[in-house]
Order: sequence, then structure tokens, then C-alpha cells
Amino acid sequence: MRKRKSAFSFLALAVAMALAASACGSSKKGASGSTTSVAGKAGGKLVLAAEQWPDCINPITQCANSSWLQWLVPIHVLPRLAELDEKNNFIASPLVTELPSLTNGGIKQNPFTVTWHLNPAAKWNDGTPITSADVDFTWQAYLKSKGSLSTTGYADIASIDTSDPKTVVLKFKHVYADWADVFGGFSGVVLEKAKFTAPDTGSTMQKSIDFSGGPWILQSFSKNQLVLMPNKNYWDKSRVPLLDQVTFVPRTETNTEVQSVKSGEVAAAYPQPQTANVPQFRAAANVKTTFGVTTQYENLWFNQKAGHPFDDPNVRAAFMYSFDRTKFLNDIVKPFDPVVKPLNCAAWVPGVGNWCKDDQFADITYDPAKAAAAMQKSGYAKDSKGIWAKNGKELSIKWTVTTGNQRRADTQAEFIPLLKKEGFLVAPDNSDPDTVFQQRLPAGDYDMVMLIEATSPDPSVTSYMACDQIPGPSNNGQGQNEWWWCNQAATKVIHQSDQELDVAKRTDLIHQVGQYARDDYVTYPLYVFPAMVVWRTDKVAGPIDQFVNSPESVFWNLWDWSLK
Repeated sequence: MRKRKSAFSFLALAVAMALAASACGSSKKGASGSTTSVAGKAGGKLVLAAEQWPDCINPITQCANSSWLQWLVPIHVLPRLAELDEKNNFIASPLVTELPSLTNGGIKQNPFTVTWHLNPAAKWNDGTPITSADVDFTWQAYLKSKGSLSTTGYADIASIDTSDPKTVVLKFKHVYADWADVFGGFSGVVLEKAKFTAPDTGSTMQKSIDFSGGPWILQSFSKNQLVLMPNKNYWDKSRVPLLDQVTFVPRTETNTEVQSVKSGEVAAAYPQPQTANVPQFRAAANVKTTFGVTTQYENLWFNQKAGHPFDDPNVRAAFMYSFDRTKFLNDIVKPFDPVVKPLNCAAWVPGVGNWCKDDQFADITYDPAKAAAAMQKSGYAKDSKGIWAKNGKELSIKWTVTTGNQRRADTQAEFIPLLKKEGFLVAPDNSDPDTVFQQRLPAGDYDMVMLIEATSPDPSVTSYMACDQIPGPSNNGQGQNEWWWCNQAATKVIHQSDQELDVAKRTDLIHQVGQYARDDYVTYPLYVFPAMVVWRTDKVAGPIDQFVNSPESVFWNLWDWSLK
């Protein structure tokens, strides 16, 4: 599962209810929809499962390309300016006194300026104040760290006024609509300046982060476990954790994760729902589940880097017409998500404003005749074995998924033979999640990848679709456009959409971007991915599923969890 900046839906409530009713039982609900709870008791330790495990924990660099890095460390340890509530609205975090707006004077145009007032009580765990100088240093870190995951938003800042230690004045080069994701929102953070000798953080924070401005302190991180301890000096007393310790352990193989929950080895997990785990969780004693819909979606993405088979748009088109998406949804997804519908926009979720024009890919359905016409247009013909070939060489495609995920393994097992019947010679080329997200994607070392994007509620796609976000030597390895898609006309519109505050006008621009993605066959959207939390009712208490619809994961409010 990959993290990126971009799109929640009040559709989520209806879908989640349908999933709970038809796929598995859910927990008892309060009026808000989250688990009914009373004030938890203090003390005790919990062990929780992590479905993917990062190799390094730097929140600025490609280490953060995996959503699980965000869910394991930054949301618990590092402060940010804005955050998301359980309905995925941007709100003020405890670090600031209020969310800037035109009404309160925090946002001004001509020039575009966003002013944040830091909470006077906000301090690092060592007792030193969190100041505007820390925000300014973090800005430099996003821009200057080798292998920075994305400079989008940060590169749009002209300067930061730090004359008042408790006031941050961001002066942008132009209007920037996704300002709430800068130093906050879904993935932004603030670093403690005093802990670094230079803004290039690329070689730091690999295995440890020795400071905290959040409810938790990272005690240790290794390949076997991650340990969080309460930050007793946290200024927001309502978020000082009840628990004495939380330990995350990697359970990266589907059946191992299931057995860890069933046996009580772990108290809770945030697994990807699939046929291989939902029935088992449903049947287990003392195990509750809740479903939700976040801003996550699963797509097939094609590597357009020169020398790879999908650098040819006709091959991309033919492959999409050869992949039977309806059969995929019926066979693979509907057994655990019976209300699933095909997603027909490239990179957004229906119901999040009107960003997703959910008919742009509707015309791409299983159609061997169209596939053949596209391949022939690029000079391919089927050889004696029925495989597409050109100049005597068969076209060979490598399909990458993350190992340990039974749903994707089942998908490959069913569809690779079906694609061969359509003339595509496809082979699995799988790696563990850390290798996929931190090494292979940034290097373009794949042909096609099937993955889930976890995104911000803001619709910006600049960080992973603009030409200038293709990682490489020219930009110091920065950016998330790991598909190597470069359409200069689309990039122009992408940047225009970031600079448009009028919702109607921005919606039109986003729809234009979606159409460019459709016309260039950049990706094949599959479906909106449901979220699921499972927990042991005999081990853990609290509002466990309060954030099941959030891209921050259910672990965001760990401060409210307690022992049963």
C-alpha cells in the first residue's frame, strides 16, 4: 500500500454498512458510528499487528513511500499543523490554535499567504518549545533531502517569516489550493531543528527518531518490532496515552496475520480485507470487525520508462482491453466486498466533492478485438504460440505485487493464464513491500504494478502525475511519478489545478487531468478499496474503529485505546 498526497466520501457510510451486513458482522455502534466506549483504564501494554513493514522510517524520503510507515511512526510521534478528523475534514492540530481561513485572517491573497499560530504550550519531549524555526528547517529538509518523497507544496513556498517564534507565515509564490497538506494534513510533518546538523536528512532517521512532538515517543525500531512509549510531557492532556506501551510486530503474510489475531498474540490488526481472511475473522471467538471506506483505491499502473513494454501507449491500451475487470471484481473482490463497483476515474474516489468523474474509464471493458487492433497498430502480430511478437521477439511483461498478500497472489494465479490466451506473456515479479515501495518503484524497476494508493482528501495529483515529479538525477531523486508518465499538456493543467481556489473551476481542471490519464492509458482503475479493523474484545477497549474511514488508519487515536 502506497502513500501519496491527493481524494472521502460520504458514500463511505453506505458502503461500510453494506459490507458489515453482507460480508461480516460488525461491532456495536454508538450514534457517531464508532465503537461505544467509556473512559479507559490507565496502564498496561498492547501488541498490534502491522501488515507491511518499512526498512527505514524517515518521513521525508522514499522511506515514506509506504502508507505503513505513516501509520507506524509519524502520526504518533511527529507534530503537524493541520490534521484530519474522523470524517476526513482538515482541522487544526494541537500544535496550532486554529485552522487558517479567510474569515480569521489566516489566509490572504495577493500574495497568497497562510499564517499559522503555534500553540504557546507546544513543546518537544525534551521540554524545548516548538517554534517557527522548526517549521522553516522542515521546509528546507523537504526541498534539500536526497531522495525526498515529494517537494510538491514545499517548492511552491517563496519564504517563511519566522520573526515570531510562535507564528509561521508561509508566503507562497502563487495560490496553492492544497496548503493544508503542507507540514500537515495526511502526510506532512514538522521536525525538531536542534536534532539535525543540516537540512539534508536523507541519511538520517533510518532506524530511530530521537525526538517527539506527538502523544508517543519512539523507543525502538527494528526488523522485528516497533515500540512506542507515552510522551508524558505532551501538552494536550486529552491525548496523553492511557497505555504504558504499544508494540507493533510485522505480520506480513495473510494467514500468519489471521492466526496472530485468532490466538490473541496480537490485540488488533488493520488488514486488507480479502477472501482469505474475512471468513476466518468472522468465525473467530472474541474477535470483532468493522468495515469502512477511506480514500484508498486499487489500480494497475504501467511503467512508461523507456525500454519497458508499456512505454508504448498502444500496448497499454491493448492490455487494458485484454484484462477482464468485471471477472476480476466478480471472482476476487465480491466474495469479501459484495457491493463493489468498478472505479472509472484515474486517481480519485467518488463522493469526494466532484473530483472523480466516474465514467472516464467506463468504455474500457474486456474487448479482444480492440486489443488486437491496438497491438497491430504498433506492428505486433501473434506468433505460432499465440503470443504477441514483433520482429521475431515475443513481448514479455513482468507483473509486480507485494509478497505475502494472498488476494494479489490469487489474482495473478487466475489472470496470468487468461492474459496468455489473449496473447500477453506475463510473469509474476514480486517483492516484499519495502523493496517495492522504497527501491523498485523509485528506480522504475518493474513493468506493471498492482497497488493501493492511500491519499489525502485534497484532489491534487501533482506529486505523482506531473512531469517534474519523475524521480531521477535532474531532481535529486525526488518525486512520486513512478509511472514515468510525462504529458506536458496534462502537467500544465495539473499545476493550474493546484493554483485554483474556486471549487467549480478546480473540479473542471481535475476532470481534464483525469481525461488526459484516460487518453494516455496511464493506469487501469479497479475499485475503491474497503478498510477493515479487527480486534480482540477480550484484550483491548476504546474507540477502536473511530478512524476506520480515515487515510490515517485506525491506529491514529491510539492514545484513547486501553486494556480491556
